[in-house]
Amino acid sequence: MSRRPPSYSDSFIHLPKNEQPVLAPLTTETYVELPVIIEPPIKTPLYHHIVVFIIKGSLHIFFISTFETIFYFLYVSRSEDSGIKGTIDAYYLPIVDSCTNWTNQTHAFMMDVLTYEVNKSSIDSLGFTAEMQRNTHNNELATTSILYSVVCFLSFLGVAVLAHFKKIQIDWNRLLQEHGAFVVLLGLYEYFFFRTIIYKYITLSTPELNKYVVDGLYQCTTTNR
Repeated sequence: MSRRPPSYSDSFIHLPKNEQPVLAPLTTETYVELPVIIEPPIKTPLYHHIVVFIIKGSLHIFFISTFETIFYFLYVSRSEDSGIKGTIDAYYLPIVDSCTNWTNQTHAFMMDVLTYEVNKSSIDSLGFTAEMQRNTHNNELATTSILYSVVCFLSFLGVAVLAHFKKIQIDWNRLLQEHGAFVVLLGLYEYFFFRTIIYKYITLSTPELNKYVVDGLYQCTTTNR
């Protein structure tokens, strides 16, 4: 019995040159699944976090200190001085307004008091000296406050340069926008808080001061008889 010819459905045919067809078994390529290597995340060095923290902190304090210096020395301090002068005017202005109605005897009496008892020239000299000392002292405070801001800004610049050379990634746009928005909101809050709370705070009233002065004089006259 003769064997049937090979069928192409049984396997594949390898046809060598000048030879008879040879039936070979069907083989497929074998794929070996390689293990997936997951690299561990790169750990950020500790000094990177420290540098970023110093940059944010120094910039934050610089904005705040600058705002506080401008707001206090150009607005709050002047409002406080006006409030004190307003309290003094409660005694001073009525006297000045009524002096045109004084009699000649009253004018002469007040002149004698100011010349011999009060010593106006000495009081004026002490007042001018005190004013100069106060202005000098307050200017020194303003200078110190500005130095605080300068130190914070120099710290910010120094650490920012370090971050640049160490190639520490910092989102400068976001950093500046966040701090700028924070200072604006803080400034608005402090302004409205000052105008609606501090500015309206009631200090010692004129009747209370009158009571304080009169009670002191009364105690002095009654105990030294």
